Amino acid sequence: MSQWHGGKGGTRRRALVSPAKVSSNWDDIFKKKPIVEDETICYCIKCRKAAKINQPRMVVCPTCGNKRCPNASDHELECTNSNESGQAGSVYSKA
Repeated sequence: MSQWHGGKGGTRRRALVSPAKVSSNWDDIFKKKPIVEDETICYCIKCRKAAKINQPRMVVCPTCGNKRCPNASDHELECTNSNESGQAGSVYSKA
């Protein structure tokens, strides 16, 4: 297999990693990486926004596991153990 591949506009560019190297290290390259959480930062949406954490993941309440629970939006609010939309304090409102 060639180490050259077509690029933008049909120009040929050298591959950054040879296909042989990718196939021999497939598990190391594409394995799941551990998620590193900073223990000093709160899990709630309010604290994540304040700390300017922009991670593409859904935040859920650590008590009940619901995303619409007000406790997932702000750690100072009580857990309602409910996933109903429109709860007071939740960032998810009724559409």
